[in-house]
Amino acid sequence: MPSKRLTVGIGVAVVAAGTLAVVAFALLRNEEVPASGDMIAYGCREPKNPWYAMCLIRVDGTGRERLTTRLPSTSPSWSPDGRRIAFTRHQEVGESSAFTDDDVFVMDADGDGVRQLTEERPGTHSGQPTWSPDGREIAFVRGPSIAADIAGRPGSLFIMAADGSDVRRLTRGALDSGPAWSPDGREIVFSRAKDFNSSRGIWVVDVAGGEPRELTRTVDYFDTFPAWSPDGTRIAFARAIPQQSEYDGKSAIYVMNRDGTGLVLRHQHFARAPLGLAWSPDGRTIAFETSPTRECTAISLVDVESGAIRPLTSCTRPSESAVSPAWQPDADAGVP
Repeated sequence: MPSKRLTVGIGVAVVAAGTLAVVAFALLRNEEVPASGDMIAYGCREPKNPWYAMCLIRVDGTGRERLTTRLPSTSPSWSPDGRRIAFTRHQEVGESSAFTDDDVFVMDADGDGVRQLTEERPGTHSGQPTWSPDGREIAFVRGPSIAADIAGRPGSLFIMAADGSDVRRLTRGALDSGPAWSPDGREIVFSRAKDFNSSRGIWVVDVAGGEPRELTRTVDYFDTFPAWSPDGTRIAFARAIPQQSEYDGKSAIYVMNRDGTGLVLRHQHFARAPLGLAWSPDGRTIAFETSPTRECTAISLVDVESGAIRPLTSCTRPSESAVSPAWQPDADAGVP
């Protein structure tokens, strides 16, 4: 009899332990894991389609995953906690030269929970979102519909609450694009041109409003898609020589102080268009776009101090192109 009781007791203990293990696994699986800054979101070409979807890849080049499908999606931007991604979605599917009424969407980092933030307006595009460091607001570009093959569609800067409400205008009367919110929450840096035929410069505007201030003064270059360093002391941007006929591919990454001083060249490369920069959470690396061939775009990483380059994605044909890298924040790092 004692042996039977012992056997039954062991059986009950095993079942109980198994039940606890299942419960523990379920709790662990459902628990939100803090962002560790080891993922990059980017635009990846959809199979057999000319447009881009949203993809993820680890900074070591492994774990590639597609998050969206069927509708063109670009310009990812991570929430400060690294658990959501805002992005631009083109509702019309057609030729790349078609005019599109884009809107800003947001989704969970695993691609679930997709919802639209900006109100649909015929003849208007809204896109290129950037989060405030406290996660409460999103700045974006809004302007007249424009051909889908024009990168960084210009317009005016607007700010809205993270749920899409309380929209207010920040700039007007210029061709602004590529906004990035400063880590201290006080300013938004962006690229500006006076008209489609003029050069572009890097500007900054106070979130509270006021006149924008010019940081790079040039008539010979396209300065685009600025990105703040995590500590907010520096700004990286892409610079290209204006097109003489077809784009000649000469592009470079520059870094300057937040007031426009101390301009330093970090890397020169070939790129179809001067866009797509992202700092790593530790401020040591910048992800950027480069073009192995004229019709192909890939993402590489450059060490800010040494200039050493490491490819992140590869591209041998247009269907493998990758654009617009956005580095996941490190939730444990905190806000400067």
